[in-house]
Amino acid sequence: MNKKTQRTGYYLMAVFVGPLLVAIAMYSLRDHLPSLGSVSKGELIHPAQPISAFNLNIDDQSIFDFDHFNGKWTYILYQKQRCDLECEASLFKLRQARLATGRDSNRVQTILAHPKDQDFIIEQTILARNHLLKVGSLAELQISEEVKQPEELKAGYVYLVDPNGNLMMKYDHMATSRGLLKDIKKLLKISNIG
Repeated sequence: MNKKTQRTGYYLMAVFVGPLLVAIAMYSLRDHLPSLGSVSKGELIHPAQPISAFNLNIDDQSIFDFDHFNGKWTYILYQKQRCDLECEASLFKLRQARLATGRDSNRVQTILAHPKDQDFIIEQTILARNHLLKVGSLAELQISEEVKQPEELKAGYVYLVDPNGNLMMKYDHMATSRGLLKDIKKLLKISNIG
């Protein structure tokens, strides 16, 4: 056997056995290796904050209250004064994430909430593109008194409420539709509610 053939044999062995040895080493040392990032794409609100009262006055004069959370995962986009380009981009991401859940899309709903007693501007074209969107003034949002530091809604943030009415995740304007989708798909899969 000449040296060239022998060298080729070593290369082939390295190509096939090398990755296996690296995988075994990484698996063995998994508890000691640094984390590659968060499992979720949003920020977990820990502990989850139970909503005790919720009232959204919809522009068509109906009311979205606490009972409407039952059985649905709810995204709340909180905005002040107007739905600008950033707001429209967030609505697009939420719509894409909801539609991408496929047959589970009816388990997810979206609300655009704004402060009460404040004029809010949203273009009809945005409403037309988001026909399932509920838009209204947030007349009441109360977190259970057991929570020591209740979450305060920030303009431009998206909040995720579980079907039991717990405020559990939040996303800033940098969230992607892919990140929103990964989180909601995981929650829909493991959830027996909603």
